[in-house]
Amino acid sequence: MYFDPAPNSLDLWRDEPNFWSEGEGEVMTELGEVSDWSWPKAYWPKGWDAKTRGSEEYLPSWDETAQMDAFAANFNLQRSPDQPWQTSTAMFNSLPVEPKEILVVKSSSSGSYASLCRDSRTADVVAFDAEWVPDFGYGSDNPISVLQLAFPASRRVYVVQLGPLGKQLPQEVKLMLVNPDVLKVGFAVNYKDAQKLIRTGIAVTQGSVVDVRERCASTMGLAWGAEQSLSLRRAAGALLNCELLKDKKCACSDWSSEQLTPEQVHYAALDAWVALRLYYLLH
Repeated sequence: MYFDPAPNSLDLWRDEPNFWSEGEGEVMTELGEVSDWSWPKAYWPKGWDAKTRGSEEYLPSWDETAQMDAFAANFNLQRSPDQPWQTSTAMFNSLPVEPKEILVVKSSSSGSYASLCRDSRTADVVAFDAEWVPDFGYGSDNPISVLQLAFPASRRVYVVQLGPLGKQLPQEVKLMLVNPDVLKVGFAVNYKDAQKLIRTGIAVTQGSVVDVRERCASTMGLAWGAEQSLSLRRAAGALLNCELLKDKKCACSDWSSEQLTPEQVHYAALDAWVALRLYYLLH
């Protein structure tokens, strides 16, 4: 389950001593800037499914709007409580097979950090995924090391490394995650990812999260309960007509490393991006 933040969590965020400190950090790290390396084609289209699918209107409800509105006003947070989520076939068709940009966020003074803050202020839909050091040992419960955020408007995916950021997300991202008017989309996020969010202390408002795996399973005609074993790779192949290459060695790699490999960054980014495309296809 996802839990709302404690009543005073916004005040705690505001009172952080180092909040809004530019600090020292490395310059923006972008995957495209990695020398002597070219983008691998992790998945490619076999054809487009142009069938028109119906849309569903998401009707959020939240009883704590007063505190959020007062605080969010200072950050120009855009909310559309009277508008349904944009879930049309047109939006799906406008999304490229791969994101326009993949930006690594590991320094509060970087351009990628500033760009993430801008996209978070204006988002009404965001897809997310998370990576952590594998829990191999008995009783192991490692926190999230990397949080991926995909934005449909900018066509960007951010790979946020929590370790170099002092395990603190940007304030705009925190606000976005607890804002009930921002829809959070993921694939198979209702169990393990949810537990890891709680373990890491990342608050996400209950009721604003949509796990697309169940809808994928239903659309594929799988038997009830079979969605628990449905992988993102299989769903992408069946519904997006794309082959998503999932390297187990990369999946089980050290996600806490300060310097992620290009393969890790690409792997992580596509998990969030494919979930976003599946959402717009099926809703």
